[in-house]
Amino acid sequence: MRKVKNRKAIRRVADRTRKAAKSRNLIAVLAIALTALLFTSVFTIGGSIVEKQQEATMRQVGGSAHGGFKYLTQEEYDIVKKDKKLKEVSYRIVVGEAVNESLKKLRTEIGYYEDLEAKFSFCYPEEGRMPEAADEIVTSDLVLKAMGIPCEVGQKVPLKFTVSDREYERTFTLTGYFKGDTISMSQIMLVSRELADELAPTPTVSAMGSNIDASGYTGTIMADFNFRNSFDLTGKMEALAERCGFPKDTVSDGINWAYMGMDINIEDMLPVAALLLVILISGYLIIYNIFYINVFHDIRRYGLLKTIGTTGRQLRKIVRRQAYMLCLYGIPLGLLLGGVTGKWILPIVMQNLVFSSTADTKVTLKLWIFAASAVFSLLTVYISCIKPCRIASSVSPVEAVRYTEGQNSKAAGKKGRKTKKVKPWTMAAANMQRNKKKVVIVTTSLSLGLVLLNSVYGLVSGFDMDKFIASATVSDYSVYEAGLDNPTIIDKPVEGVTREFLDALSEQSGVEEISNVYMNYINQPNFTEEERSAFNKKILQNPKAQPYLGKYFAEEAYQESIANGTFDIIDGKIFGIGRLIYEKMELSEGELDWEKFKTGKYVITSKFGHLGPDENRINYYEVGDKVTVRLDDGSSREYEVMAVGDLPYACGLQSYGVFEYNFVLPDREYLDFIGDRLPMRTLFNVEKDKEADMEKWLSNYCENVNADLDYTSKATVAAEFEEDKDMYVIVGGLLSLILAAIGILNFINTMVTSVLSRKQEFAMMEAVGMTGTQLRRMLGCEGLLYALFTGAASVILGGILNATAIRGLGDALFFYRWRFTVTPILLCLPVLVLVVLAVPALCYRSMCRTSVTERMRKAE
Repeated sequence: MRKVKNRKAIRRVADRTRKAAKSRNLIAVLAIALTALLFTSVFTIGGSIVEKQQEATMRQVGGSAHGGFKYLTQEEYDIVKKDKKLKEVSYRIVVGEAVNESLKKLRTEIGYYEDLEAKFSFCYPEEGRMPEAADEIVTSDLVLKAMGIPCEVGQKVPLKFTVSDREYERTFTLTGYFKGDTISMSQIMLVSRELADELAPTPTVSAMGSNIDASGYTGTIMADFNFRNSFDLTGKMEALAERCGFPKDTVSDGINWAYMGMDINIEDMLPVAALLLVILISGYLIIYNIFYINVFHDIRRYGLLKTIGTTGRQLRKIVRRQAYMLCLYGIPLGLLLGGVTGKWILPIVMQNLVFSSTADTKVTLKLWIFAASAVFSLLTVYISCIKPCRIASSVSPVEAVRYTEGQNSKAAGKKGRKTKKVKPWTMAAANMQRNKKKVVIVTTSLSLGLVLLNSVYGLVSGFDMDKFIASATVSDYSVYEAGLDNPTIIDKPVEGVTREFLDALSEQSGVEEISNVYMNYINQPNFTEEERSAFNKKILQNPKAQPYLGKYFAEEAYQESIANGTFDIIDGKIFGIGRLIYEKMELSEGELDWEKFKTGKYVITSKFGHLGPDENRINYYEVGDKVTVRLDDGSSREYEVMAVGDLPYACGLQSYGVFEYNFVLPDREYLDFIGDRLPMRTLFNVEKDKEADMEKWLSNYCENVNADLDYTSKATVAAEFEEDKDMYVIVGGLLSLILAAIGILNFINTMVTSVLSRKQEFAMMEAVGMTGTQLRRMLGCEGLLYALFTGAASVILGGILNATAIRGLGDALFFYRWRFTVTPILLCLPVLVLVVLAVPALCYRSMCRTSVTERMRKAE
């Protein structure tokens, strides 16, 4: 058979067919645009969050380089630098550590950094330049603020610092500064190479294989580098060490957590995959329905094309070309709207994430986001066109010319039925039975938006502000050292509240009750033989603890500790609390009795360790046991266990050891036993009408009088709760709105096409006596049936999801209280009814602009 060159003809037929249906094309373009909008928004927000989280991790680590070698000599560094498989290499030299009194709570390292290394380490000056002379320095705004120095180039910086345990005191000139990161493990001061060579010359003896402690860092070169990509960094690091000739297992190296932490977690990816699937399904439903309807609308044309020799493959190409040409309009529009939507929503989402304080909320619209969105949108269109293409290619010319919607319906073919009185409802029901698949698709599409809206409402309505506030504070106000709850600070400031603050607080009016939390670390390494035996029996040999203890006891240090009986792996805390906090204790055993407790003869103990779920934690002490509490200085006291429980999370240290147990004493007994101490936290309540004044006074005190203090109030916690809630409402509501718009577009397209495809049929009905009012009622009944099916499907599916998936998701939130609801669906049904009544009426009105005679003619 001769191959005919007919590509241009096929394209011409496809383009003319597409241009002949402008109204249908508009709906198709909008559907494709909305699908692309959803994909772009998800990829923009999701991709930006992953990028910001990675950046926050880098800032916590202190650098963006893939990895590095530590404690190198100049000769060893030169070998690394010459490696051709490295993309970038730079270094820093450790000089010392600042010891100014004003910096005692802000660990600050001093070192020489190359320009590229400073950029790796987020400390390249944003204002000014790098230091060049021995008396020049660059540091962060956080350090300057702590030292009381304005952020201005040229300022004098008096500095006390240590280099190899030797203390120096010099005054430097500030040549630049940068924005510091509160999450970083330490702040940085950059000095010149001249000063580094003077005070900390680089050693010439290799440190590989040596045990270097903190004092041995001085002068050594810390090399950081980037590979061509971040794939398999562990393997790349090992290969680099081998190429450089460094002895195996002797070179001290490090890989950036930010890259190692990007492994895919199946559980974390499930919600993302589910969201993409919902978008894919919603886009598929409308796009499939549009082309499915379009194919049947043009079925006669395809049949005539077949009579003149057009093959099924060519017909598939015609349908696909129409779809892809519509994508040229819909996808760019969706990408643009999705990018704008993502940039609007991201700041709302970011402010509720734990790393938001270390990353900005700016959206970088990268090429891969648009590429991925376009690919997913095209994939949706491609999948949606598969069935319509098959229908078009398999059509018989004779059947196509005779085709009317629902001609193969079983209901239409039944004979011998008793004639019933014709009513709008019965005619509407018969019409919908013509194409049940179309009814299912439209109903599903309309239901998706309602089900998602109900799910969002079910989640948000379960947010319990009281539980949220109780997790953050048990009183109207809580004051503490600013770094106390910072998860990156290892050495927690347990005496943060100053006497000056306590004196100032006592002078404020409206204060009803003040209660302090005191804390001291304790370590009881020397167990008696009896205590050791009890520990073995209750903890080490307890089957309940084995799943959690195994991985820790496998380590040599723990085994030695157990073998020699010192148990220095065990630590704990001793708390002193006032009555306000005592009454909020979370007990698992025993009862509270303040009058009895404040005598100082009783103690509340915690369950041992934080080894897993609370039900798996183990009681080391029982109510009524006698407990000997020993301090590190050797002093001890004996108490009776009144109860077993924990301090409220908002009152404790908010960090835990694996092998720890805690004791809680009344504040007076604590101070008598431990000695004079300052509080770790101060909690207090105020009179209702004084809350605004107290909020203002505390804010001013913590910002202007003592910036080292911070506070939490019920008002600030409530505001945070509302922000969390707003995030779910805005993001979920917007997604619901878009899905609802897709569903409504699907319904509009279905009704418009249905009315237009049946205009000849309607004309015949009118010719034999059926009135326009009766036709409008019939179409209205069709719309109401769609609304009825949609409402029923939405209520059933929405109720099931609310009781299963939403309940499970909400239970993961500590401030959630589940309640069953389908209220949003019921409230939206009247709006849906208005839409399904208005669309058919408008379609019929448009059709009636032509006369019955004209409509009875075949328009093909």
